[in-house]
Amino acid sequence: MVDAAGAGYPPGGYPGGGMGGSCGPGYGMTFSDRLQSSVGKNVTVYVGEGSSPVTGTLHGVGSNYVEVRRTNNNAGETMLILMQAITAISVPT
Repeated sequence: MVDAAGAGYPPGGYPGGGMGGSCGPGYGMTFSDRLQSSVGKNVTVYVGEGSSPVTGTLHGVGSNYVEVRRTNNNAGETMLILMQAITAISVPT
């Protein structure tokens, strides 16, 4: 049995997600879990083969979609984007 602490993993695994509220060695956070930490921030979501950018505020993350709110010509828009259609997401720090 390998010592998990010696492999660079914190004791008890990583916080968030997984069973018991932590992710053990080899089980990182899911894409949805990582996006949850960016809710409320400005993001650019690249969608489809042509990687069309959608810029706005990440409002929600579901099991198979993200919700991005943006303003277009002084009108608010809510966009639901399927995870399968996302090619990349940029979250400035």
